[in-house]
Amino acid sequence: MDGAAALSYKSPNLPGKDAIARWIVGVRWPLCLFLAALAVRLHWNLAIHPPEDYVYSDMHGYVARGLAALDRPREAHEYAAFFPYGNHLLVAAAKWLFGRESPHALGVVYAVIGAVIPPLAYAVARRSSRYPWVPPLVGALLVFHYPLVALGGYVLSEIPFAAAMYAAHLGLVRAVQGGRLRDALLGGVFAGVATAIRPQILLAMAVLGIVWLAVRGRLGNLRLRHMLVAFVPVALVLAFSAARFYHHTGRVGLVSENATLNLTFGRCHAAKIESLPDGKGHGRVHFQPPSFLQMRAQERRKKDKWLHLDPALGYDISYKGYIGDGRAHMRFVRRCIEKTGLSGQLAYSLTNAALLWKYNVPWPDSGRTQWRSVAAWWQRTTRNLFAVASLVGIFLFFRPRAAPAMTLAAVQVVSLLLTSAIFFGSGRIRTPYDPFIILLALETYSFAALWLGRRLVARRRGTTAGPSPAQSNDSG
Repeated sequence: MDGAAALSYKSPNLPGKDAIARWIVGVRWPLCLFLAALAVRLHWNLAIHPPEDYVYSDMHGYVARGLAALDRPREAHEYAAFFPYGNHLLVAAAKWLFGRESPHALGVVYAVIGAVIPPLAYAVARRSSRYPWVPPLVGALLVFHYPLVALGGYVLSEIPFAAAMYAAHLGLVRAVQGGRLRDALLGGVFAGVATAIRPQILLAMAVLGIVWLAVRGRLGNLRLRHMLVAFVPVALVLAFSAARFYHHTGRVGLVSENATLNLTFGRCHAAKIESLPDGKGHGRVHFQPPSFLQMRAQERRKKDKWLHLDPALGYDISYKGYIGDGRAHMRFVRRCIEKTGLSGQLAYSLTNAALLWKYNVPWPDSGRTQWRSVAAWWQRTTRNLFAVASLVGIFLFFRPRAAPAMTLAAVQVVSLLLTSAIFFGSGRIRTPYDPFIILLALETYSFAALWLGRRLVARRRGTTAGPSPAQSNDSG
């Protein structure tokens, strides 16, 4: 391991001491990143922004469902299947372990989970980047990356999802480079966890499968057996999810029932969808995507923008029945597609994807005066520094046969763009993917700087030269 040769002392009485010391030296960067990130997040979650002090809206829903799962684990309740269940089971586990009245249990749990993201992203970058300065820079930036720190101060799913996604991605990268089935299995286990938290990771799996088929299985050492082994834990999670879904609703489904509602927002561009009482036990429930609400507010203020909502059926959609009624949602979707046509739907998708970076301050900070300006500054800064460079990086490094590890990072960002284009985007939705975006942007900047430097040197020598974007440090 790195730096192991510097350790020369061996204790005859403690034969394992030297091995432990060498292991610590070998993991010194990830360990330092974890400890630094943990210190930042514990301070934020315990002293500045305790999650227990912000239990409202989505956060209240997660806590309420977590306590219901803890108190009445076998009780069937239709609305319990509307959202993915992974995050509220995490809340239930924290309350069970530390006591339901513990004032800091959730703060500590989310801080620890958030602290593993920088070292995981560093490990991914170390195996993906061809430039030695990129991995430590990625890790160091993420220690203090405000959007990831801030979301850890709310009881939301983004931080657990990001941690599970990066652990899954690291296992996949190791399988691509080493060809070991155990790495594929480990990646699949964490992919299954991520699926229970936010099923959108399934789209990344689909994109990866398409890329793998397109290059005829020549994506590093990744073979069909690795993909099948990795999918086994995901399939088990989906099977459990389907059984849970049926238990709560009596209907056939997978993880959750809110996908068609989100699709209605994305294909109709309504700012609010509301279900009304139907006399069958369903009450008044409504949802409003914060990014759409902010777009609507800007349109009311006549703010000059080059993209607008332009809703097909009006800003508000309402119907009698259950808020998770997929058949009702799809009727609205079909009407919107018929009314807007292909060009209108493409315009919607462009707006949805642009909302990852523009026209909104990430919620929930957008709703709090004391945090709004900080969140807005980070949104602008990260957009200016990383948005264009990461998109350029997708085209530079999407070379499955030549640079499979960087291609995998590009696949994640492509899946984010597709998810947002189909449904809707926001700064909050983008945040779990920021480490991939930062990696691609820094790789692009490094490539451009070295290319420019070599061109200048070559011009002085009367020749031309430049680095190939296809190369990567896949053996790292």
